[in-house]
Amino acid sequence: MNVAPDDMVHRVGLRFSARGERAACLAIDGDGRITVEAWSFERGHADVRRVDTATAVVVPAQVIPAEDGRIVLLRPGSGTHEVTVMTPSDSGGHIEHRVATVRAEGVRAFPSPDPAVPAMLVSCADGRTVIRRLTDQGLEPIVGLPGTITKECRLTPDGRLLAANHIVDGERRAVALDLTNGVVTPFAHDAGTVLLSSPATGEVLVAVDTPDGVKLGWLTPGDAHARLPGELNDIEGVVLPLAVDPAGDRLALKVTDGARSRLLIHERRTGRVREQPIPPGVIGFASAWTEDALRFGYSTPTHPSGVLAVDPPGTAAEWADGHDTPGTLPWGDARLERFDGPAGTMEAVVYGPDWRQSEHVLIALHGGPEAAWELSFDPTLQRFARAGISVIAPNQRGSTGYGAAHRAAIVDRWGGPDLADVRHLLATVDTARHYPRHPAPMLFGASYGAFLALLAAAADPPMWSSCVVVGPFLSGSRLYADGSPAVRSLLDRLGGRTDLDDDLDDDLGPRDLLRLCPRIQAPLMVIHGEQDDVVPVEHSRALARRLAAHRRFVYREITGGKHYPLNGRGGGALLDEVVDFLTGTRIGTHGEPVRSSPLHADPAGHRESPRAKAPR
Repeated sequence: MNVAPDDMVHRVGLRFSARGERAACLAIDGDGRITVEAWSFERGHADVRRVDTATAVVVPAQVIPAEDGRIVLLRPGSGTHEVTVMTPSDSGGHIEHRVATVRAEGVRAFPSPDPAVPAMLVSCADGRTVIRRLTDQGLEPIVGLPGTITKECRLTPDGRLLAANHIVDGERRAVALDLTNGVVTPFAHDAGTVLLSSPATGEVLVAVDTPDGVKLGWLTPGDAHARLPGELNDIEGVVLPLAVDPAGDRLALKVTDGARSRLLIHERRTGRVREQPIPPGVIGFASAWTEDALRFGYSTPTHPSGVLAVDPPGTAAEWADGHDTPGTLPWGDARLERFDGPAGTMEAVVYGPDWRQSEHVLIALHGGPEAAWELSFDPTLQRFARAGISVIAPNQRGSTGYGAAHRAAIVDRWGGPDLADVRHLLATVDTARHYPRHPAPMLFGASYGAFLALLAAAADPPMWSSCVVVGPFLSGSRLYADGSPAVRSLLDRLGGRTDLDDDLDDDLGPRDLLRLCPRIQAPLMVIHGEQDDVVPVEHSRALARRLAAHRRFVYREITGGKHYPLNGRGGGALLDEVVDFLTGTRIGTHGEPVRSSPLHADPAGHRESPRAKAPR
């Protein structure tokens, strides 16, 4: 069954208006087209509309909904941000009005409760932060202060008083910002980090460093210390505050439980913490609590990212757009399974048929490395499952959501403990399947997962039937030499440049793919976006030159492609090609991939390398 691009919508940057009656986001369809999406909530029903824009919108543009239906669009540029207001028209569309260009590297917007002010803008340049009010006349500066601010939130219903974290010379303090006169008032010296606020009560929820670790607490401006409720700090798992109800009586909390989320409600007056039943899935970062419902971004394996609504008593949860699991579409459900590993069990998200009986089994490795597979909608894994492939997506050591020790296991050891987990998983799957006529497992990985997948293909060459990687890097040291400041910072923090050799129980030696890739025997496809701003495309070009003599190697360089071109323009057709390659459809009778002429560009923007030649 074919799926139309509009059915594979992926939403990013979801934001609610200040009072929670509206929302907006960017909607990316299955072919990579990006539009603005506007949500309106009236009497519990959501009206969702796609909004065409005069010029193209790209991620990471910001969309901020105003209470009157206007949408503020913030487009980033090179050291600038263009501010556009989209106003609803009588014809049902929107009229765009370009307001201003803000010259600053860092600019963000947040919604305003004032109907005359569709958004507030925060910009930072030359070590100074400016807060501006957006009005019909343009941008009006109202507060300027040294350093930077983060996590600004309303202390009063009208938004004239904000709480925020103020950072100057590396020192962070919780402060109150008066937008009427620009006065900045620090909270108690040990107030902690501002997380969210209750405009109804004027209280702030903060994270406080204590001798026993980080604790959640409530603080009112003028208090000497934060109040640390025991029931809030006895919750197991990673806790993220979501929203406070309009009266300030209840606090909604997201708890990360491995690959899925749980929703807890803290009744502040009684101290009771109860779990709110919701479908198995993952809670996003955006949320709003109004008189009629608590709403938040949510995704399940069978439902692309949307808005889930919980009624005030907390007795029911339903999709705000009225669409439950779309049974008319071929989304396959996913489940969580645990596998034994060399250092304990690891959790995996599993799509498709039972992998023990399936003809085609694929192990998918996530990027990061500080990331994890989640029990949410994933277009790539869904496409694999729809092709009859059983997908095992493990959260090996280095993944987030399983405690500090699991996450930190690969610090200074990239391609060490995590590779050992993948190899152990491969052995487990191979033993449990034991179908001689079934192909060996397949490999897929993107970014760091691509690096790890290529290491796995080199470590156990005959054990894989095919491998596809997207945006791989050659080694931590090579990526550090070529990467952006942000990439270098991650490598420094996680020890990505440390060479592994004698302290490992394998014969691979230093994790450099230029040295190791000739060991790979499985048919291999490497995909890289020409404009990848995370891993430079030269890393894959070097792999292509090194593997020019590999009889079963295909290189795709996507013209104009970014870090994950499977989600970009033409991504649907490219993903179909990946499925064909993995399952052997593209492999000829002698095991050679089907190739076309040297370095030609096809209509989808792909570049293909033939066996005898590679990109220069």
